[in-house]
Amino acid sequence: MSKQHNLLDSFGFAFAGIRQAVLSSRNLKIHLLAALTVIFAGLIFQVSPFEWIILFILIGLVISAEIINSAIEETCNVYDEKLQLPYGTTKIPRNMAAGAVLILATMAAIVGLAIFIPKIFFS
Repeated sequence: MSKQHNLLDSFGFAFAGIRQAVLSSRNLKIHLLAALTVIFAGLIFQVSPFEWIILFILIGLVISAEIINSAIEETCNVYDEKLQLPYGTTKIPRNMAAGAVLILATMAAIVGLAIFIPKIFFS
């Protein structure tokens, strides 16, 4: 039977997971750097409130997807190690999770370009 945790514990676990993801995932660090760049560009080019909403939703989605991808990678690593499976055994879920992040990040980049290109070239 599992122990029930209070709400504060749950937030603590979530923040610990975010911290672990930031410390261990190179790709998450890249996404965070991209997010900071987008925020900086948004300040420079004075994006509208609606554009900020779009940008922050996309930043949140990409970062969340990368954390989920990292969790899937870690889960696969545990299975591979504990069951002494070859790395390729868990290739499909690893690749699918990475593909999902790639699709989302690509769509976010396209939307970002649609927001920033007019401001860069036509303002």
